[in-house]
Amino acid sequence: MKKKFAFVILGLMFLFQSINVLASETDKDKTFNVSKGENLVVTLSNGNITINTWDKDQVYIKAKNLDEDDLQNLHLEKQGNKVIVDFNGTDSDDFMLEVVVPSKFNIDLLSGGGNITLTSNIYGKVDITTGGGNIKLKDIEDKLSVSTGGGNVTVNNVNSEAEISTGGGNIDIGDVKSRVDVSTGGGNIKLGNVGGNANVSTAGGIITVGVVRGTADLSTAGGNINLEGATGRTELSTAGGNIYAKNISGSVDGSTAGGNINIELSSSPTGNCEFSTAGGDITLTIPSSSKVSIEANVYVGRNVPESEANKFIKSDFESSTVNFSKGNFVKTFIVNGGGSSVELNTASGKIKIAKK
Repeated sequence: MKKKFAFVILGLMFLFQSINVLASETDKDKTFNVSKGENLVVTLSNGNITINTWDKDQVYIKAKNLDEDDLQNLHLEKQGNKVIVDFNGTDSDDFMLEVVVPSKFNIDLLSGGGNITLTSNIYGKVDITTGGGNIKLKDIEDKLSVSTGGGNVTVNNVNSEAEISTGGGNIDIGDVKSRVDVSTGGGNIKLGNVGGNANVSTAGGIITVGVVRGTADLSTAGGNINLEGATGRTELSTAGGNIYAKNISGSVDGSTAGGNINIELSSSPTGNCEFSTAGGDITLTIPSSSKVSIEANVYVGRNVPESEANKFIKSDFESSTVNFSKGNFVKTFIVNGGGSSVELNTASGKIKIAKK
């Protein structure tokens, strides 16, 4: 009987504590009249942020799950063309901020840690920094800057330039109209078409990029690189993966420490090109009308006869010279009178030169 009574007392104590915790949390909201094109500036010590849009010339703010002791640490105000939210809480572990703004508005968000979600398109500049959390955005019609200490980043399309980085996580972005700079400390990167230059890097993951209307610099410490096209200078580098690139109309360099390289040029290259792999095959495909000078080099070893070495380099074009010395088998091809040089180097693979 005493044990049952003790369990009842413990249950009541737990219930009262839960009620006290719930009672100590509160919400606070406020509405400001604004004009389109003004600014939302948010600074949080912690907490998730969700932003939506509406047709009203107002900004509505709702701070949720505030510990009563942190009420004094929340400041909501309007200064000039800025709606300011500042929260430096210490006890509100489940704090959340929900904001509704006009779609034509500039967004500046800073959080010590938490997820950030924009559920609607924003027709303004967006600047987001969080110490750690996922970021998910719809279309952004102006310049986008995103940084998270660790988390995934997902963006629909950007109608301007974009700078996006995460300390560790995947990045998935649609089309970017202007230049783009994307990096992750460890994760995959997927990027649509780019209307300007593209600088993309990951410390370890797969890179997939659409057509780049400018220079393209793609590098990964460990993973495949896939590029749908580029019109300017292109540099592709992976420490351990395959390289696939097609529709390249500019000059291109590609290197991998351990993988295959498959490159398709859409026209005669505008500059010199070089491809090298320490342990894989190289396939180069060029138009039959291309004017190019190709040197293909395979290290086959000193014990392989020339008749056997010849199998390591295959081409749809007639070779101009053949050289076999100290284990290096080299063929050159002067295609349609020659042009920009293309060097193909593999230490332990095969080379295929194809026409389309």
